[in-house]
Amino acid sequence: MNLLLIDDQISVVRGIEKGIRFQELKIDQVYTANSAAQAREILLHNEISIMLCDIEMPEENGLQLNQWVMENMPGIVRILLTSHADFAYAKESLRLGCFDYIVQPAPYDEIADCIRRAVHKLEAEQRKKKLYDYGMIYEKYKPEMSDRIVMNLYSDNQENVKQSLLALEQMGYDLRKQSPIRILIVDIFSYSKATQSVLFDISIRYSLIGSLRAGKIEEPIEALITMNRFRQFVILLFCNDESLLSCTSENYQRFYDTLNDSLNTDIACYVGEYSVFSGLRAELGRIHEFINNNVSKRPGLYMTEENHFSQESLDISENRKRWQRLLKENQLEKVRDSVLSYLDFIVSVNKTNFSGLCELHQQLTQMFFNCAYDNQIDIMDLFTDDYGYNDYMDAFKDVESLRFMVCFITKALQSGGACALAKDDIQKAKMYILDHISNNLSVKEVAEYVHLSPEYFTKLFKKETGQNIKTYIMQQKVEVAKDLLDHSEIPVSLVALELGYSNFSHFTQMFKKFENMTPSEYRKKKPEA
Repeated sequence: MNLLLIDDQISVVRGIEKGIRFQELKIDQVYTANSAAQAREILLHNEISIMLCDIEMPEENGLQLNQWVMENMPGIVRILLTSHADFAYAKESLRLGCFDYIVQPAPYDEIADCIRRAVHKLEAEQRKKKLYDYGMIYEKYKPEMSDRIVMNLYSDNQENVKQSLLALEQMGYDLRKQSPIRILIVDIFSYSKATQSVLFDISIRYSLIGSLRAGKIEEPIEALITMNRFRQFVILLFCNDESLLSCTSENYQRFYDTLNDSLNTDIACYVGEYSVFSGLRAELGRIHEFINNNVSKRPGLYMTEENHFSQESLDISENRKRWQRLLKENQLEKVRDSVLSYLDFIVSVNKTNFSGLCELHQQLTQMFFNCAYDNQIDIMDLFTDDYGYNDYMDAFKDVESLRFMVCFITKALQSGGACALAKDDIQKAKMYILDHISNNLSVKEVAEYVHLSPEYFTKLFKKETGQNIKTYIMQQKVEVAKDLLDHSEIPVSLVALELGYSNFSHFTQMFKKFENMTPSEYRKKKPEA
């Protein structure tokens, strides 16, 4: 195999050449380049298997070169080097399908280990192609296990389970009814909750595999990874000796810590008890019951044989009386604040659980719907296309959903229905924008003021005004700027500062976007008094 090393700093190239024993990594020849243009020439005239490329280069950078290689030479395994731990770079490297991303300065043994893994990947792909050529079709899919085959292992239909076990056997997995197993369920909150995530399925799976390896949860232990209907990743660990039983909580903690560092987002990992494959469904049901009790969505590593969550039932009789009295007095904001404070309290003292949240949701619903009836409000008029009746009725599943439900329904009741509520929220938001026009306003800040999520508020604002909220904020700043330019002699630079723009050129560009002229040009056109 041949490797191409690209970096505009010659000292870096020479250092890597001397610091790494490439022959021990099965690299036959190392080509070097100091620019993207030079690298293209080498790529076009030589057979390159692995490309180690710097990102920050003059003229054409490493990401642009990787885009070209991905489109024209997709078989090359690409590794990126950078001196800046920038998430935008990491995200772009995932989009480009890069094998790994190394932040410099990195020890030579770390770079060597990355190259070693790239070599293993290429060797595995070569073996895979050879097996395919011999007709061993199942082996082709061994590195990328079909979700359907693995998901059928959890089926209550024994014929489906039997067929999956047969397919796995043909792929080389020796999973038997009495094989020791342990189930891990990983909930990556930004992935499971969002419709559009910054994380990618395949990159998460690679991170899971790498983190298992970091936790020393490795051969002869096998890991089958799939995704359930809740967009959580389910890992079935199994073996046919005592290896799995020897894994301690420290192994799983190392797995969790590595995964957390790799993805850099809130994660909850639930580790089931030891079992055998014939008891898979019962164990899975027990873990899901445990997960349901994490209603506050706290990140962390949870060994499910331990008691992490409160088993107490919640007594809200006194709170309920107070809330009912406030509802009769039409003190809906006080009801909202009181319920939210109560939720904060039970979370802070760890008295939250699934059954308790269900009971609280049920009693709140009864109170709010009685309030609607007493005020002759049709229940269905309280809901919108973006937050419907079904969304409301499903809000018992976690604390965050229940908080949003309480904020929504109290506002809807106060305004006499969702339509009036929407208009009221938009008017409040507009007033808030005008009152804080000198600030560097964000959509999140305005949305929080009217107690809505940024996503929902953005849709609502667009629906009610026909205008994008960010555009509206900029437009209001321009109107205030025009007024200041027309009726004062304040320097343009101070006008920019007055409107929250510390970058004068940014202010000028924004103003020109709306008025087709710069602020200075606008002031010159002002008629003489």
